[in-house]
Amino acid sequence: MKTFVKLTALLLALVFIAALAACKTEEKPTEEPVDMTGKPFSNDFDMALVIGGKTYPVRVDSKEVLEALGSDYKYAETISCVYEGYDKTFTYEGIVVSTVPVDDKDVIEMFSVTGGDYKTTRGIGIGASREEVVKAYGENFFDDGWYVTYTESGDPEKISEMRIQFRFVDDVLTEFYVYSPSYSD
Repeated sequence: MKTFVKLTALLLALVFIAALAACKTEEKPTEEPVDMTGKPFSNDFDMALVIGGKTYPVRVDSKEVLEALGSDYKYAETISCVYEGYDKTFTYEGIVVSTVPVDDKDVIEMFSVTGGDYKTTRGIGIGASREEVVKAYGENFFDDGWYVTYTESGDPEKISEMRIQFRFVDDVLTEFYVYSPSYSD
C-alpha cells in the first residue's frame, strides 16, 4: 500500500509539473531591436504602431489589432469614396483605428493616437518631447504649423505618400498619426 501511495504522489507531482510547463510564458523577441535613431523615415519600418509589445502595420487586415484592443470601442461607418463598401472607424480610449474595405477585409488606413501606452516603431509615444521625436526620426521633416510630418521623400507636395504626423503643444507630443492614404496625387 505504501508503494501505491508513493507512486500516486509521484504521478500527481509529474502531472502538476507538466501542467506548469504547459502554461504559456511571455514570448520574448528572438532578435535584437533595430536601432533606427536618426535614420531616414522608411515605409517598411515606420508604417506601424506598437501595441502591448506587438507591432501592427497599416495596410493589413484590422482583425488582429482590433482583437488586441478589445471590444470597448465606439463604431462609425460611412460609404467609401475610394473602395466598394464602408470605411470604418473604431474609437478606443487614446486611439482610433480607421479602416477601408479591400478584398472583403477591413484594411488599416490610419492609427490616430491621443493617449495610452501606444508607441511608434521608434519608441515615440504621447508625452515625448519634440527633441526626442527629431532625435528618433531625424531632420528630414516638414512642418506646416500644425504637424511635423515624416515621409520617405520629405516632399510636402506628395499628399498621397505614407506618413507619420506629430502634433505638439509647447514642444510636448499630444497626438500622432500613422497614415497610409488611399488616394494618389
